[in-house]
Amino acid sequence: MKRLLCTACIIILLCGCAHYPDNPKLNEYNKTKGYRFDNLSAPADADRLFIILTFSGGGTRAAALSYGVLETLQDTRFVWQGTERSLLDEVDVISSVSGGSFTAAYYALFREDIFKSFEKRFLYRNIQGELTGLVMMPTSWFKLVSPDYSRIDLAADFYHREIFEKKRFDDLIQRNQRPMVIINATDMTIGTPFTFTQAQFDPICSDLLGVTVSRAVAASSCFPVAFAPMTLNNYAGTCQYREPDWVEIAIEDLQLNPPRYARARALQSYNDASSRPYLHLLDGGVADNIGLRGPLASIRSNDPDLSVLRRINDGAIDHLVVIIVDAKTKQVTKIDKSSSPPGLKTVLTKIATMPLDNYSFDTVQALRDEFKSLEADSRNFEDCKDTLKSACPNAKMPFDPPREVKLYPIYVGFDQIADAKERRYFQTMDTSFYLPDQQVTDLRKIARTLLEKSDEFHKLKTELKAKVQTSQ
Repeated sequence: MKRLLCTACIIILLCGCAHYPDNPKLNEYNKTKGYRFDNLSAPADADRLFIILTFSGGGTRAAALSYGVLETLQDTRFVWQGTERSLLDEVDVISSVSGGSFTAAYYALFREDIFKSFEKRFLYRNIQGELTGLVMMPTSWFKLVSPDYSRIDLAADFYHREIFEKKRFDDLIQRNQRPMVIINATDMTIGTPFTFTQAQFDPICSDLLGVTVSRAVAASSCFPVAFAPMTLNNYAGTCQYREPDWVEIAIEDLQLNPPRYARARALQSYNDASSRPYLHLLDGGVADNIGLRGPLASIRSNDPDLSVLRRINDGAIDHLVVIIVDAKTKQVTKIDKSSSPPGLKTVLTKIATMPLDNYSFDTVQALRDEFKSLEADSRNFEDCKDTLKSACPNAKMPFDPPREVKLYPIYVGFDQIADAKERRYFQTMDTSFYLPDQQVTDLRKIARTLLEKSDEFHKLKTELKAKVQTSQ
């Protein structure tokens, strides 16, 4: 008995020293190395058809809806530069949040093999139940005693073993293929998106290549209250990091360009490791539940490491496609039928979900407005040219016309379902990491239906002379 007690005490003490995996230090800053878009190879003229996907949060519901979109893109075939390809082959960037990050990361790692293994490994699996069972195991209790190891670290370890085959971001660079997956979490302190890209890790002097993909996905799906925030070490000041030139200019742009000013301030907040030696990350949906803010900034500005606008201005892009996959729900509530105030759980859930749902609508509209602005630039140039020609036939415009790009903003969301009963069926599905098999199958099917019914998607297929080839 004494030996057993002694052994148990030793196990408890050792497990009580459990610690989250430290993100590795960056030996020396180099703005051309690491997990960056420009470091992923692509065929010549690959930017001509530039496709961005954004996958929202929403647990298995979001993962299944985004998976259905991938299936549809895979089945949509067309001839491009003399070779038959699928639209999925042409995807350049996937920006993802929470549940959508499982699908995005899995595809980036395993490409077309996703259609062979993802359904069994994640979609049709009771991940929620397995995580709960893991927490109930005595060995997990001992680990969770440690102040430096929490349920989110336990979940990340599970995803590492069971879903992502122990892959790191180094494996994504070695695969050396687009799309680049941008996994979004939220910086808890400043409330802004925190992306698992080397450009985001540069200021904290950390090497993303040594970070496991599972930790990025776990951080992205770290829903408040259910999980403790994920911790990263901040090594700022140890790698000779130099902030991009635009940051200093942006700091003076508060009145002229507030969003740019805010991005610069957020980047600078990481520079002082003495005041922020650790970063705490929450679910990406807290800052942006559809993963669109980053792509939108890249379309509006030359500042980001990945700037779509720069590629447009360089004449590299002919078609710009943005497909937003939004698994937003609309839960039925009875709180207004009672005079008693809602309970703490209900209040916390509403606080965590209402602002991001409302903000998502505004972000989608901002993308549409930006596309309208780009289209208006071309029309305005032609109008000015005609006016000048009328006034002075021999005069020439003092500058070149803006690059003319065909734009396709495509939205896939439950609000587009016409039948009220069917719409309510999808909008009231649970946000968890388990759904009944039939619901998963229905989500895959509705993704295909909504995408194919989109006017913008139809316009894209017509332009490319594409056809859907599927037995479904």
